[in-house]
Amino acid sequence: MITIRFVAGEDIPHIQAIAHETWTFTYGAIYSKEYIHNFLGRAYSTENLNRSVERDLQSNKRNFLIAEFNDEVVGYAQTNQVNEEEYELLRIYVRPEYHKLGIGKGFIQEFIRVLKPIKKIFAWVGKENEIGRSFYEKRGFKEAEEMTESIEGQSKTQIKYELEISHE
Repeated sequence: MITIRFVAGEDIPHIQAIAHETWTFTYGAIYSKEYIHNFLGRAYSTENLNRSVERDLQSNKRNFLIAEFNDEVVGYAQTNQVNEEEYELLRIYVRPEYHKLGIGKGFIQEFIRVLKPIKKIFAWVGKENEIGRSFYEKRGFKEAEEMTESIEGQSKTQIKYELEISHE
């Protein structure tokens, strides 16, 4: 059974393990091992995750979710509020063996429920990230714009996917 809940401090080691597994799976053919290792070391350090969890625990609009499958942590997702009605999906990762079970869709549905009056949610996805792009397209997200950034001295195109949300 899949359960989606708000993050807690004891989830940090699980988030770190999932980040290592999913980043290698998703980005292993796109970025160097060294880049992935360095990025994970910074973005998923215990200190950074502790700050994220503490901010979430103190927020009146919780935006950091955990997915469990039969009581095992198998994914996480986090948004950031851009303005009153718009949120950026910063992270959404599910262990590869749990893909296609509706966990990612469940994260998005839960964000729509808990972040009202949300009107738009968006995510930046690497053009080379076929897994991510396919996920967003299947969920009704539309390509809105592109930007190019330099990563490891290489130009990488990022696509902004947006989902307009109507509350009926």
